[in-house]
Amino acid sequence: MSGAAPRSVDARVGAIRRVGAAGTWIDLEMPGRFEAPRAGQFVQLACQPPGLFRLRRPFSICAWRLGPEGSTLGILFSVVGEGSRWLDQRKPGETVDVLGPLGRPFRPIPGRVPVLVAGGRGIAPLIFLADQAGEALPDGILLYGARDRSAIFPAEGCPYPVYRATLDGSIGHRGTVLDLLRDLLGHGAVRPEASALYACGPLPMLAALARIALDHAMPAQVSVETLFGCGTGICAGCAIPIRAEPALGEDPFGRYAFACSDGPVFEASRIDWEGVRE
Repeated sequence: MSGAAPRSVDARVGAIRRVGAAGTWIDLEMPGRFEAPRAGQFVQLACQPPGLFRLRRPFSICAWRLGPEGSTLGILFSVVGEGSRWLDQRKPGETVDVLGPLGRPFRPIPGRVPVLVAGGRGIAPLIFLADQAGEALPDGILLYGARDRSAIFPAEGCPYPVYRATLDGSIGHRGTVLDLLRDLLGHGAVRPEASALYACGPLPMLAALARIALDHAMPAQVSVETLFGCGTGICAGCAIPIRAEPALGEDPFGRYAFACSDGPVFEASRIDWEGVRE
């Protein structure tokens, strides 16, 4: 993450369209003073009807495009509550108050093949990661799992081959996305000594992926999905337990990090998964 402070700006809604059976894509046309984000960062949107006090809602950044008239920030989401329902109802030309970019991004490892692992709505930041890392690391793959075909978002614009998994087998591999990863490891399609894992999805999935990474001695970075209040590390609502490293001079009693400001991307080995609660 750069040292520039996040900004609150009014963005103009460009295109908004349905994506797959349950998704929405919205393009926000950003003013020139908004800093270019990196994959894994997020924005906080003021999704609130006039006159009501609501906390901003966090949304992963799925795309960033530069054009002759400015930049466009893309968000891929599904309606899960009042905030996302409000965003889903926006019309082109309306404005949305955007705070960002926020958080620490993914840090691709040179020389290792990126294996991106997405669960459900966790696909959004990984599409952005593939887009940003694809030129320097062109041989990656994206593994994407959901409960069934209706919950799969199209991986639009992803430069990597996409392997899908659904619990009911309605598309791709039958089982979880981690079953798919284990299968590829077992067949040698993913080589632990040459690969690095980057993941986003539900916390139980990330905890299981961390165990796979440990068992195969693979580096792994995970983007933690949890409840963000302020998005800037002030409210302490997104604290997660971490493993301190005294060898690095870290306080062994400093057992928590804020997912919004210290993350949302962490080394999987730094999180104390036994203490994580959904």
